[in-house]
Amino acid sequence: MQIKRDKQIINIVGEVLKVGDTLADVELVDRQHQPVNLFNFIDGLTVISIVPDINTKTCDIQTNQFASLAKEKNYPIITISTNSPDDIQHWCQASNVDMLYLSDINRHFSKAAGLLMAEYDKLARTVLVVDENKVVQYIEIVADMRDEPDYQRVLAAADQLN
Repeated sequence: MQIKRDKQIINIVGEVLKVGDTLADVELVDRQHQPVNLFNFIDGLTVISIVPDINTKTCDIQTNQFASLAKEKNYPIITISTNSPDDIQHWCQASNVDMLYLSDINRHFSKAAGLLMAEYDKLARTVLVVDENKVVQYIEIVADMRDEPDYQRVLAAADQLN
């Protein structure tokens, strides 16, 4: 699969998740540098917001948007990036945001989900909606990594399943 960044073509490594696939229970790292399993945070309908690098404008906007939505919704919203736990902690403090944000610093999720951008060694901007069985019910892989996801479509998919 390929996405882009303006006119640059970006290759996605591996087999990309699709609707109907079950997530892998991979090990991630929390903000306190502790290893955690993804499935420990999925108990029912869950939205997973995936960003390439929290220290960029579009990722900052997307993460703030989902952090705000998490306060309104009765289902969890998780953010995952390849940023280090220190980068994530710093961003959360600087943005005054307390949210569930996990690091894929070891690339376990990136590889299992087939969402690793070869040219950047970062996750492709993606949003997943998974059900209580950890099955993907909605996926948006943003075609140009400079663009934000379609928040309304994500919420409509999640609300329909809720």
